[in-house]
Formats: sequence, structure tokens, C-alpha cells
Amino acid sequence: METLGQTVRRWRRSAGLTQPQLAARLGVSQQAVQQLETGAIRSPRYLLRLAEVMGADARALAEGRYQPASAEAPAPAETPPILGRRDLPVFASAQAGPEGMVLTYDPIEWIERPAPLATVRDAFAMYVVNDSMEPRYRQGDLLLIHPQRPVRPGRDVLVVFAAEDGEQRAWVKELVSLDSERLRLRQLNPAQDLEIPRERIRDLHLVVGVYYSA
Repeated sequence: METLGQTVRRWRRSAGLTQPQLAARLGVSQQAVQQLETGAIRSPRYLLRLAEVMGADARALAEGRYQPASAEAPAPAETPPILGRRDLPVFASAQAGPEGMVLTYDPIEWIERPAPLATVRDAFAMYVVNDSMEPRYRQGDLLLIHPQRPVRPGRDVLVVFAAEDGEQRAWVKELVSLDSERLRLRQLNPAQDLEIPRERIRDLHLVVGVYYSA
């Protein structure tokens, strides 16, 4: 008999979905889907939502069996209805030395809009291009950015600022504090606290989610 993870993986592939796409429908991270499919998680807290997305009976699904919830439910080989719109831009980013990365507001691709950004104006995503926030984020992870929600200490942010050479740079760090004079940030790798004068800050956005690279 298949495990729950094996059943989900088989259904996802037959439905033509990637792990990030299924994660967006479930409102969880790609890492959560990856852990489910590999067996690291056997009883996900989102089982009922998973059954709903798959059109399956939740009890049967928990046992590793795909059983349609009703006669009208779609078979596993059918593509489920599209719940997200492929209209969330992924902006280009590139490492630019110790002073941060270059963020270009020019989409390199478009992805399906996840639940946390369903109605958010000017929301976007961007790839991690360095290891300064490992192990929290690794190169290739895709960050979801909410430009409207207020930031607060203890949360990760994308800060766009003017570098020493006058060029625009960007950091993804944990916010420590923000006052009228400076922005204080925490980096994980190597561990250190950083400061940016308030007048150099161009934009400050909240990181609300991440799709982990496989």
C-alpha cells in the first residue's frame, strides 16, 4: 500500500502540478509539500485542505488511498481547477559584492499568485542569490514579498537602499529595529548586525513566505 506522501506525489504529477503550485493551493510552503512527499511528515495539519484540493476522501487519503469524495469528484488524472492566477511577477536579482544585490524591477517570469498575496497590489517574488541568511534561506529559494503590510522587529524584510557608490542595492535580513535615524538588521551567515542610515533607505518590504528550492 502506498504511503500518504506517495499518493500525493503520484496525484500531483498526474495533475501536472509542481510542488510550489500545490503548496500555493494548500497555503503552505514548498518545503512542507516536499517533506510530505518524502515521508518526513506523515500526518499533516492541512490534511482536510489537501483532501479538498485533491477531491479526495480525507479518511482514505490519510491511509494512503485516493478515493474521490463523491461520484462528482475529479479522478486523480484530471487537472484540478486553477485557484491562483499566474500574474505574480518574479523580479530579477543578482549578487553585487558585499554591499548587497541588484534588484531589477523587470519580471523574469510569472508564477501563480499564492494565498498570502491574493489581493495585494504590487506584490512580487524574488530569488535568493547568496548565502547570507542560511540556513533560513538558501540560494535558489523564492521569497514572496508584501509591499503593503507594515514591517516589525523579528520579521524578515527586503530593504532597498543607496549603497556607498550611490547605486541601488538590496538586502534580505531580519529586522531588529527602525527609528528616525537608522535601520538595524540581523544577518545569519556570518552572524552579525548591520545598520543603514534612514536617509539611504528607498524601500522596505515584508517577506511573507518562501518556496524552498528542491
